[in-house]
Amino acid sequence: MTIPSGALATAGTTPATDPNPTDQLRESLRRLLAALLDRAFGIALDKVEQLSRAFDEIAARGGYKIGAVFGGMHAAASGRNPVWGAVTGAVSALSPGAKAAVIVALILALLLLPVTVVLVLLLLIVVAVVAVARSRTAN
Repeated sequence: MTIPSGALATAGTTPATDPNPTDQLRESLRRLLAALLDRAFGIALDKVEQLSRAFDEIAARGGYKIGAVFGGMHAAASGRNPVWGAVTGAVSALSPGAKAAVIVALILALLLLPVTVVLVLLLLIVVAVVAVARSRTAN
């Protein structure tokens, strides 16, 4: 079966009418706006899903940050100091090993405090001696 050569050119085509350039521009702008909105909503949905995963992770693990927030809110609601409530909430949310590490660090800080004070005083004495020596050599 052979198809005449003129039939291919006219088989599925309609008479050539040029659409109005304004309509073409309007349609192009609609497609562009649709693509931009699709992209923007896609990015927004990705961010919302990321935030949701972060909240799920925080809720699953808890942690000292959430303990501090809830402790501070509870203390503020009951009329107490919210900072101290946040500290107690954070400490109560720590694991036993972390609580022991905090206690050891506080004990070491108390034990080493006199040494630190002596070192700071020695540093101040050295700075004063150097300042006096420089002032005498400048004159």
